[in-house]
Amino acid sequence: MKKTAVIVGGGFSGCAIAEMLKRKGFAPTIIEAGPTLGGGCRTFFYNGHPYTIGPRHILVNTSEMYVWDYMAQFLDMRELKHHSLTYVQQDQQFYTYPIHKDEIATMPDRDKINAELAARGDVAASQNFEEYWVNSVGQTLYDKFVNTYSKKMWGVKNNQEIDDFGFSPKGVALKDGDKVSFEGSKVIGYPNEPDAFNSYFDKVCAQDCRLIMNTPVTRFDLENKRVLAGGEWIQGDIVINTASLDLVFDYCFGELRYIGRHFLKLILPCERVTPEPYYFLYYAGDEPFTRVVEYKLLTNYKSPHTLLGIEIPTFDNKMYPYPVKADMAKAQRYMDMFPKDCYTIGRMGRYRYDNMAEVIKDCYALIEKL
Repeated sequence: MKKTAVIVGGGFSGCAIAEMLKRKGFAPTIIEAGPTLGGGCRTFFYNGHPYTIGPRHILVNTSEMYVWDYMAQFLDMRELKHHSLTYVQQDQQFYTYPIHKDEIATMPDRDKINAELAARGDVAASQNFEEYWVNSVGQTLYDKFVNTYSKKMWGVKNNQEIDDFGFSPKGVALKDGDKVSFEGSKVIGYPNEPDAFNSYFDKVCAQDCRLIMNTPVTRFDLENKRVLAGGEWIQGDIVINTASLDLVFDYCFGELRYIGRHFLKLILPCERVTPEPYYFLYYAGDEPFTRVVEYKLLTNYKSPHTLLGIEIPTFDNKMYPYPVKADMAKAQRYMDMFPKDCYTIGRMGRYRYDNMAEVIKDCYALIEKL
């Protein structure tokens, strides 16, 4: 008789672990609070245009190409280059992001910037996000590109509050040579399928799984390896959580902080808006939005019109766990409470700012333990 696995949450991590568990000989049950699988990585359509709630390309470390190979089993993956621009209000100008050395010469305050670059502090001694950036690029470039953007991104008044900051640059803080983000360190990919990852969720991961949709888990009894959903106790040989850790343990250590996004969709009557080769636009000033993405350049959708996705930070939903050590320590206290045969994975389940590649790696590591 097959062993059973109860998976709380049908987002990317819940779907990926279900697929791997099936190959391990388990019979998984996925319990999902919403009507669809895939969570934030699911593709939706707006007047024919495919989009996700925020861009969901996969970023694979060049030393870990087995992650790419895993996705390529199920989807026709194509490699992308990550090209971004940032609008700097004080200069009334778009510049490449990451900040590029060659463009400093075009900035009105280039002499001040070069003097600050020559007098930079010790990056390794940085204690918080603000110190890291000032020590990396100087005060002026920090103020142009990072200061206000980060405050918007995280809803903080002072960037010194952010004290875990290794995630922050797109590969490097001050770039030289090519103008491609992550070049040489990561391979970036997106499926050629019109609905991107949806067939992976719906046809690969869900096949031969018990699916309980539109049903939130209302109680966790991990000591007995069961959860309560829709008035039914659902038990397994193992339980795998992908929901927020504080919810699992009824907020006994307090609530974990997240920030989310409102997502606006705008179709324009032209084939393309952003200049070649860019499709990510960051806004570093006092605009309410942080990023605008031209989705057809990510999805490869063909149309005489184009769809822009506009992202506005909000506390109305949960997408990004905070890169603050106190919050991360609280999350670790919750993780330490998981009993034998109960596990937690994913961005919310581990309270980490993960992308899909990191989730796949965690799923592989968990499968090896079972």
